[in-house]
Formats: sequence, structure tokens, C-alpha cells
Amino acid sequence: MTATEATREAQRALVGLLAQPLVTSATNPALYRSVLQRQKQVTDHARRAGYRVQRLGRAVRLIRVPIAGTVALPPRPAQAPSRRLLALTCCLAACCEDVNGTVTLQRLSDMVRDLCATPGLQVTAYDPDERAQRRLLRAAAQYLDDLGVLRRRTDDERLLDEWLDGGSGPGAGYEVDKDALLLMTSPDTLALALNPEPADDETVTATRAVRQLRALLETPAVLYADLDTAGAELLRKQRGLRAADLAQMTGGTVEARTEGLVLVLTDDERVPATVVDWPRPKAVDWVALLMADQAGRDGTRRPDGTVLLSSAQVDELADDLLRWRGDYMNKMQKTAAGTIRADAQTKLCELGLLTVTDDGDWILSPVAGRYRDPDVTLIDTETAR
Repeated sequence: MTATEATREAQRALVGLLAQPLVTSATNPALYRSVLQRQKQVTDHARRAGYRVQRLGRAVRLIRVPIAGTVALPPRPAQAPSRRLLALTCCLAACCEDVNGTVTLQRLSDMVRDLCATPGLQVTAYDPDERAQRRLLRAAAQYLDDLGVLRRRTDDERLLDEWLDGGSGPGAGYEVDKDALLLMTSPDTLALALNPEPADDETVTATRAVRQLRALLETPAVLYADLDTAGAELLRKQRGLRAADLAQMTGGTVEARTEGLVLVLTDDERVPATVVDWPRPKAVDWVALLMADQAGRDGTRRPDGTVLLSSAQVDELADDLLRWRGDYMNKMQKTAAGTIRADAQTKLCELGLLTVTDDGDWILSPVAGRYRDPDVTLIDTETAR
């Protein structure tokens, strides 16, 4: 392998860890192997952005250490787990610490019930006799399975269905990966997340550059308008340095615009979980795309590059879009009032392209301009055949 190929592999490994911070030899063998083979380079790149790479046995974790008491906040994914699901997931992980070898879902359910009944534990009680509660616990087990903490060992879906529907039988069999579990529940890491060290003004100033670097890695874009005056001035002066850092770390490029900077990953560095698959050939996606484009044209452009539309303007825009492009929409969008606006609003907020005020006004991000002038074409499926 040439030096260039080795560098590219290290870059892809870091991007992979950003998308999947906890990886094991079972959950993602290719990524796990790449991280181990390029561990020094990956660790050096991660350290540049204030991350920590920790390895235990056959598990590796990228830890987002808070900087100056803060972390970057990407838009919340639409499929993000609820607080209740996260609480049950934490309880389930705690129960896994007492498991050696394999365990059934029914046994885990009993353990979570007993744990939630512990006096002084500020978690809503878990009742395994309620089907909705069992479904939540199953989702929590799946979440830990995705992380690699639990590994399902049985394939019989009938057993799982019987447990979900009636609360009978073992449900499913799992094996606990103690290495992944220990990385996930590390007291040091939890302390960093729950009790970050407060920062004084000097620390905040000294860490501006690394916090901006991390924001470029973790958020859709870094806009000058979102920074304080000193931060915006620093980023403008050092955008060449930040672009060089990101190119070396990820293999991507930084797109510089008047309003700010955005990291663009090439197809070679992209990992599915780091790049939103949008727009897709779905009515919800096309409606969001067309609404964003027309909002950018009809709204009031402000000095910071954002575009403002009143709530009434948004409703008018949705009505116009229905008359103009109704053939592209699904039944709910055509018949249920407010669906077009709700679909577009949900998707654009998820993408970080839109902020909605308490009054329902839209503030469109300057980044939405990257999707201007879309064209949607209906295909006659019969003719296409």
C-alpha cells in the first residue's frame, strides 16, 4: 500500500468513526480493521479536533470530549430515540453489566423491571405486562444491538413476536459484548458528558479554533452570523488553515461562501450515516426541496444571508405549490390541510436548513441556496417499461 493509499484509509476510518462512534469487530469488521491498521493516524487526526480514541479489547470508541464546557449540536435526526427510550436503554445497559455469557430478552426485561423499582432511582417504572412497554424494551435492545453492546444469537422471529404480543416465552437470545459495554458506560466518559468543566473567558477564547473545526465536522455548515464578532473574524482569517486541517483529516474540501463555510466530502470519503440521503424520490423530499427553493425566492433576504418568511407567507407558498405541482404529491398532501407545510418543515429542520420561530415564521439558512433551481419530472412508468 502506498503512502497516499494509507492516508486515504486513515481519513475514511476517521469519517467512519464520526458516523459510528462505537465500533466492534462484529458490528463493522471493515471499519474496525481500518481503525486498528491506521490507529496512530486516526488518533492524531481525532486529537486535532479535541476527540479521544479509546480502544478496549475488540471495541473502539470515538469520544467527543466537551471543549470549554460545550459540544457542537448537529440538527436532531427525525428518528432520534425519545427520552423514555434512552432511559430504558441506559437501564438495560446497566443490567447487562451483571450478565455473563448469553441472556434472554425475558430475563433482561425482569432485570430492568427490578432496577426501575429501586428506591431513589429517578426513572419511570417499567411494567413488562404492558405491550407498549415491552415494545420499548425491544427497541432499547435493538439500539444496543446496533451499537454492538448486545448481539442477537437467535433468528426465530416467532419467539420474539410471542414475547412482544403476549409477554410469553424467552423472546430472543443475546450475548453481551463486555468490551463495547464498558466503553459505552465508562464513568470517565459519562462524567465528561454530564458534568463538563466550566470554562472561563480565557479558555473560551483559546479554544475558538478547535471548536470551529469540530463544528465544521459535525454540523451542516458554520455560518458567520451564528458566531460572536471575535469568532467570526477569527474564522474568516483562518479559513485557509481550517480547510487544510479538514482536508488532511477527512479528504474532503471546504466550500467558502460569503455567509460561512461548509465541509464537502467526496464520494470516496462519504459514509452513509454522515451524509443525508436527500432528496430521494419521495413526495415528502420533493415537496421540501421545492418549498425551500420558492421560499428563498419569495422571502425577505437579510444581511446575514438568511431568508425570512412570515407564517402566512409559508401557508400561501404551500397552497401555491399544491396548485403548481400537485401531480407530484401523495394523497395526504393533496387532501389533508397543512400536510404540505408540515412535511416540508419537518424535513428542512431535520436537515438543518430551516429554523421555525415561536410564531411559526420561517428562517431559511443560507445553506439552502445550494439546492436552488431544482427540477422535478414525472416519469410515465408504463412508457418507461
